[in-house]
Amino acid sequence: MSNTSKKPLVWFSLVAAVTATFSIFCAVLMTEPGQSLNLPREWIVTYYQYRWWFIGLNIGLMGYLWYLHSKYQIWNKLKMGLATGGVATTIIAANFMLAAFFPSLQHNAEYVSIAEANDILQDEDIVYAVEINGDVRAFPRKHLEIPHIAGDNIGGKDVAITFCALSNLPVVIEQDIGHGESDLGILIQTNNNLVMVDRSSGDLIQQMTMESEFTDTNIVKHANTMMSWHDFKNVYPEGRVFLYAFERNMDKFLTKVFEGPMAKQFSSDHGAIFPTLDMADTRVEHKEQVWGYTSNNNQLAFTQRFAQANPIYKFEVDGRNMVMVYDQQSDILNVFDTVKNGQQIEFEEIDVFGNTDQGRLTQVPMHNGVFWMVWAHWFPNTEVMS
Repeated sequence: MSNTSKKPLVWFSLVAAVTATFSIFCAVLMTEPGQSLNLPREWIVTYYQYRWWFIGLNIGLMGYLWYLHSKYQIWNKLKMGLATGGVATTIIAANFMLAAFFPSLQHNAEYVSIAEANDILQDEDIVYAVEINGDVRAFPRKHLEIPHIAGDNIGGKDVAITFCALSNLPVVIEQDIGHGESDLGILIQTNNNLVMVDRSSGDLIQQMTMESEFTDTNIVKHANTMMSWHDFKNVYPEGRVFLYAFERNMDKFLTKVFEGPMAKQFSSDHGAIFPTLDMADTRVEHKEQVWGYTSNNNQLAFTQRFAQANPIYKFEVDGRNMVMVYDQQSDILNVFDTVKNGQQIEFEEIDVFGNTDQGRLTQVPMHNGVFWMVWAHWFPNTEVMS
């Protein structure tokens, strides 16, 4: 073969290699394998910000490969078809796959009565209770793992609960995050915590911090209480319950696939599934679940050990007077603002739901049950109440 005839082969092979490498890298970056390789979060944000340019480049490279094929006929049509299908698959994986796997139910979640839910849930199942103006919903942990987001109007407020299984973290926010009604979906997870995309504004939001990437947001959080299904149905017999249908074949597949990894995430015998956490802070065992509180630049982490020793604990953060209340029998911990209508409330008795002899206190939003290893990574300067 002459040097002249070799040149098209070399150039075609080089373009094919660049196309394949670029396509595969984008797919890996924007899916879980990228986090297994500990690829930087900044790369993910940059890809998302310029995703249409990257998609265009990917398509352009494949188009150029087709041009070379038509000119030199180095591959046959089967190889070119396989290459085209491979590039298309990587584009779908990088940009659309996770949203299809984990469909947000912000606008179309379904709720049932206590009696209906009781046929499905077990007494020991963990649920997150959201009470606003006397209206209550329960969100079972297992039923949040696939959709990650479920919304409803609770007590006159349009809210959505966001859930990250890797962090074991629910956060409840109002659906208007500063741009009108949001349309939240799943993008990916970074550092073992969910990254959401607001399809209305195009912004990215980190669930742990509720910080956005590209625009100014005004995210209002609401409290939730982590408790067992047994306790919820006794405390809130008139409450409504979110249930995920698990009706897709994909749901059964995902449940099976993630069963083993999630068991490892909860096990103290294993590290984090994805090696993207600092893991240097050993003040608390890595897998211990803590109750976290954030206020401006201050963070507190309440451990179960501290709560057991101090079931009623008054404290002040940023000039705000609060009280933590823990019920050991139910393993429920809540925090309340002790100032009501501008007046400091002095009470003799208080229960874990904020009821006092001076009236009911306002519950403060907390990060309930979050793994210490994830909390400490995102909030390395947190104070530990242990």
